Amino acid sequence: MSRLAVLCTALFAVIAMSAVQAQAEARPVPVTASDKYALKSVGAGGLYVSAEVINSGDTEGMLRARKSASSPEGLGSWEKFTLHTDDKGWTVTLRSEANGNYVTTERNDTGSHENMLRARGTTVGEWEKLHLEKQTDGTYALKAWTNDGYKYVTAEVQDAGTDSGLLRARAGSVGSWEKFELVFLGEENASDEGGRPSPASPAPAADFHVMSWNVCANSNDKCLNFRVEGADLGSQIAARLGSEAEAKQYRAVFLQELCESHAKEIEKALETKTDTGWDVRFAPIKYTVDGSSVKAAKTCHNAGSEASGWKDRGAYGIALAVPDSNVWYTSYDLPSPQNQTIDGKWERMEQRTAMCAVLPNEALQFCAAHFSSGGAKEDPEGLKRREQGAKLQEIVHSYTPAGYRTVYGGDFNSVPPDSASPDTPKDVMTSAYAADKECDEGESSTRPRDGQVTKPLDGRSIKIDYLFGPSSAIISACDVTADAGQSDHYPIKTRFQI
Repeated sequence: MSRLAVLCTALFAVIAMSAVQAQAEARPVPVTASDKYALKSVGAGGLYVSAEVINSGDTEGMLRARKSASSPEGLGSWEKFTLHTDDKGWTVTLRSEANGNYVTTERNDTGSHENMLRARGTTVGEWEKLHLEKQTDGTYALKAWTNDGYKYVTAEVQDAGTDSGLLRARAGSVGSWEKFELVFLGEENASDEGGRPSPASPAPAADFHVMSWNVCANSNDKCLNFRVEGADLGSQIAARLGSEAEAKQYRAVFLQELCESHAKEIEKALETKTDTGWDVRFAPIKYTVDGSSVKAAKTCHNAGSEASGWKDRGAYGIALAVPDSNVWYTSYDLPSPQNQTIDGKWERMEQRTAMCAVLPNEALQFCAAHFSSGGAKEDPEGLKRREQGAKLQEIVHSYTPAGYRTVYGGDFNSVPPDSASPDTPKDVMTSAYAADKECDEGESSTRPRDGQVTKPLDGRSIKIDYLFGPSSAIISACDVTADAGQSDHYPIKTRFQI
């Protein structure tokens, strides 16, 4: 089931920013999409941890247990953190909502500030990684690697003045000073306005274009987009929409395998191409963090290089681009394979996601998803992809109020039911074909539930990218150009008349 909260404050400008957040706008990813938490210190009598972002010098961004609040609603950006991981959940990194920086263990400080925690990291490295250890009472201990080995993070409740409650990695065992509650504050991937607004009634006739493209901008180092930055990726996507006149006909673009920092630049590129406003909504793919029951957003590989300097690209996931008349959106956790031991090795599994957005004035809803791969160590039999397909059908048909017409798609990592490919399973999308109409459906009389190749592979090529509309829709064009560009997928484009 979905869990709602506010999406990427500075990235999408959907809520007002504090002065400190405004100063962080120069950062490519000042505030990020992921599960949002507050840290509540047991040893400090239930005080919440704050990032002291208005400090200067060596204490700027220092973490202290010092905020009293009767409920999480009384917390501000200084007390809010998102969770990230760049090692599949072996460790977790905290990111401050107040300034967009990662929390760092200051190994080289001395005296009473040795191993102090500060929100000042601009990329994720060893100093930014923490291990979560769940305690028998449900609290968590945070363990950091220091120059003297692993140490537990302590809230220094005995310190005075501006060091009172300072967080430092210095303990060899866990007592009350080392215990913290992880207070869940929601997910960032949703509007803050409750349920979907009522659609226009009667629903106006709609004639529009949609594109889905797995841009391969992170995980696969064989793709030319592997470390691409936002402006470059935005230009590629805008170019795929065709001429300016054609681009103006688009109402949605579904994107997979991209980074959070790409979103704003893609938004700018679409606005330049179409001369109209766009919103790009982003949702991360996650991992369950070892030793915990929480999930953290998968971190994108940095842009740049060691020689030129690394550039943070934020979380990794999917995006949904829609006109800025969009006023409601949310993400959904899809059923995904769980971490498990395979052939004697602990394997950590990506937790996949879907997201939807609505255009009430046009009575249109768009939903995008990226299903689990069929890799030997992720979902080789297709059990979870079947569940993901069923969940997406539930989202599209059960969660949506009457009056909306829904178009959905993405990279479903599954071949169609009538595919001539030897790939299996072939039944992941069976229910979708039964309920809705796919871009390529009916093109072949012998294999009506098949379609054009979207994924070229050595020795064979397959369709795994889809665009579905209502069964009553007229599909007047379905285009797959056999040109992956800097990706490893072909984009799929269609024209719907609903």
